[in-house]
Amino acid sequence: MDTQYVNMLLAIDDIPFLDGILSKFFTWILLAGFVLFPGTFSSLNTIPLSQLNGTEKQILGRVKNLPLFIIAWICTGIGGAGMIWLWIKWRRNYIWVVRNIWMPGLLNSLAGIISTLANVYGVQGHQFSSTSKSTISVTTITAGVCGAFVAVYQFWLLALIKRKHDREVGREGAGKHGEGVVIRA
Repeated sequence: MDTQYVNMLLAIDDIPFLDGILSKFFTWILLAGFVLFPGTFSSLNTIPLSQLNGTEKQILGRVKNLPLFIIAWICTGIGGAGMIWLWIKWRRNYIWVVRNIWMPGLLNSLAGIISTLANVYGVQGHQFSSTSKSTISVTTITAGVCGAFVAVYQFWLLALIKRKHDREVGREGAGKHGEGVVIRA
């Protein structure tokens, strides 16, 4: 049973618990950023325009809540950077990175896309502002990147070592209650 697939499964137990917590934190903070973005979509704030310079007027014309917009970008940046750091650290354990980084990142990005579209079509009257366009771009690109990594790791790299494992050991399944059984030796 000394196959690369089994070694990856066993190595998951040796990946520090803190890294598992950090992976959940980074993917969650990415989601938090994506969920905060729609709260910043266009309409002017209550600050009198006479008190603002030209650049400030342009920004307020596009961003409803500038501090929230900045917080959303910080959350998104921390989440993305943390996910990349953990991926670089554990990239050779295909199972761990798919389960802890890329799949949660993909699902959270999809939630961000849905949140953005719901806000644009439900609250903003079907009007895409520059911030909603940038938000939909960032969340869609992130979903695309995470989806591409899920596809590469799950359906190519992991599939290759799983097929090799099945040839050497036999095909295994979960069993009725997750106990693991050999289906075909």
